[in-house]
Amino acid sequence: MKTRIDGRTVKGLRVRQQVRESIIAAYIDLIRSGVPAPTARETAERAGLSLRVVFNHFSDLRALRLASFVRMQAQSSEFFSEESPAGGSAVDRLQLFVQKQTRRLEYVTPFHHAAAMVESVDPDVAEALRTARNAAARDLEKTLGPALKPFSRSEKRALLMSLHMVCSWDSWEFLRKHYHLSPGRARAIITNVALSVLAAAQQHVDAPQAAIVQTCRQSPNHSAK
Repeated sequence: MKTRIDGRTVKGLRVRQQVRESIIAAYIDLIRSGVPAPTARETAERAGLSLRVVFNHFSDLRALRLASFVRMQAQSSEFFSEESPAGGSAVDRLQLFVQKQTRRLEYVTPFHHAAAMVESVDPDVAEALRTARNAAARDLEKTLGPALKPFSRSEKRALLMSLHMVCSWDSWEFLRKHYHLSPGRARAIITNVALSVLAAAQQHVDAPQAAIVQTCRQSPNHSAK
C-alpha cells in the first residue's frame, strides 16, 4: 500500500529546500564579494532571513561552510562537463585542459582563500580540498585520454603528476597574487610550462625507439643489404 503525501507537506518541504538554497547562495555570494569567513549573522542578513532560520537548517557555521564548499565544487565541475573531442594531438588536448582548468581555478580562488583560513582545523574543509585536487587529476587524465597510450605506466604517472602540479591552484595563485599577472598572462605561462613538460616526456619515450632504429642501420647485416 502506497503512503499518500499531503499536498501541504510537499509544499512545506519545497519551501524548506528553497530556504536552505537561499542560505547557501548567500554564504557563497559573501565569499565572492570579498568576505573570506562570513558569519551566520552576515549570511542571514544577505539572505533576508533571521539568524534562527539559518540555524534551523544548519547545526552550526561549520556545516553551512561545508555545504557551501560542496556546492562550489559542483559548480566548478561544470567547466569539464563537455566531453573531450575524440581526435586531437597530445598538444591540442593539453592546451584544452589548461584553458578549462585555469578558468576553473580563477572561479574557485575566493573559496580557496576562505578554505586556507580553516583547513588546518576543519577536517571537512581539508577533505573538500583533497576532493577538488583529485577531481582535477581525473579531469587531466580524461582530457589527455588516448594521447597517454605511448607512455608506460610509470611514465604516465610521472607525466600526470608533473602536469597536475603545474596546473594546480597553488601555481595559479602564485602567478596571479605574487606577480600580479592577468588571467590571460598567467594562463599563457602555465600553458608554456605544461607543454614543455609534455615535450620532455615525449622525447624520453621516443629516445629508446630512435636508438633501436639507429643501431639497426649501423649493424653489418643492415649494411650488407
